[in-house]
Amino acid sequence: MIPVKDKWSAVRRSSFDDVELNLPEEWESEDHPEAPVYHRRRSAGLWTALASLAVALAVLAIYGYSVLSNQNKQLAWLPGLAKSVAAVRTRTDDLASSLGGWNSRQQALESRVRKLDATWKSRLAGARRQATELVSNAHQKEREELDQRTSALKAQIAEMASQQQVEHTHLAQVEKDLVATRQELASARESHNREMAALQLRQASTQGEIDSINKSLSTGQVDFQAVQGQDADLAPGVSLHLTGTDVAHQRFRGWIWLAGTRRRLWFRRQAVAAPVVFYPKTGGQAYELVVTRVGSGGVAGYLVTPGGSESQATNVVANSKTLDAPVQGSF
Repeated sequence: MIPVKDKWSAVRRSSFDDVELNLPEEWESEDHPEAPVYHRRRSAGLWTALASLAVALAVLAIYGYSVLSNQNKQLAWLPGLAKSVAAVRTRTDDLASSLGGWNSRQQALESRVRKLDATWKSRLAGARRQATELVSNAHQKEREELDQRTSALKAQIAEMASQQQVEHTHLAQVEKDLVATRQELASARESHNREMAALQLRQASTQGEIDSINKSLSTGQVDFQAVQGQDADLAPGVSLHLTGTDVAHQRFRGWIWLAGTRRRLWFRRQAVAAPVVFYPKTGGQAYELVVTRVGSGGVAGYLVTPGGSESQATNVVANSKTLDAPVQGSF
C-alpha cells in the first residue's frame, strides 16, 4: 500500500510538470524598446499576478503537504492497530475456548461433587448405624455392670448389717463390763480413801516423832571474837583463852575453860576451820568450837551448841571486841 504522502507528491509533480506557459507573442516582446507603454504596463501586471498566484500555490502546496504529512503520521499506526485487533481477536477466541473447557471441567467437577456427596451420605449413614450400635452395646454393657455392682453392693450392705448386729451385741457386752468396772472402781476408790486416811494418820504420827527427834537433834550457833591474853565467854560455863596466833599459817593456841567440870582443854597449833569437840558436862551433849579467821592478836569464829541448850540465847560479851588491837605474844 502506497502512503498518502507519496501519492500526493506524485500527483503534485505531474500536475506542475504538465503545465506549459504559452506566452503571447506580445509578451515576449515586452522588453522591446519600441513596444508601447500600455503593453509594458499590461505585461508587468500580468507577471505580478502570475507571481502572486505562484506564491499562493506554493503556500497552499506547503500547507497541504504539512496537513497530508500529519494525516499520514496519524494513519501510520493503523497497521499496528489492525495487528492488535487481530491479536485481540485471537486471544478472544482462545478465551472462548478456555471458557468452553472451563465449563466442561465445571460440569465434570459437579458430577464428581454429586458422586462425592452420595459417597459421604452413604458413609455417614453407615457411621450413624455403627454409632447407634456402639451406643446400644455400651448401654447394655453398662447396665450389666451396674447390675453386677448393685448385687455386690447389696451383698456388702447385708454383710455390714450382720457386722453391725455383731458389733451391737459386743457393745452391749462392753457396756455391761463397763458398769461392772465402774462398780469395781468405786469400791477400789473407797478402799483407797480408807487406806489414805490410815496413811495420813500414820504420817501425822511419824511427823510428830520426826519433830521430836529434830528438836532433840537441833543445834545452835554462837559467833564470837577472842583477844590474845584475855578470857572470852562463849557459853554459860564455857570460856576461851587465847595465848598466841600465827597469821602466816592461820593457826592459834590456847585453852577452853569448862566451869561445870573445872577442866581446862589445851590446844596447840590448831588450824583454822578445824573443829574442837568437847563435852562441858559429863555424859552431856557435845560442843564444837570452830575458828574461821586468825588475826594478829586475836581470832574469830563460832561455837555450835546442842538444841535446847541455854547457850542458844546467850551472846558472848567478847564478840564486840576487835581483833586489830595489838597484843603481845606469839608461838
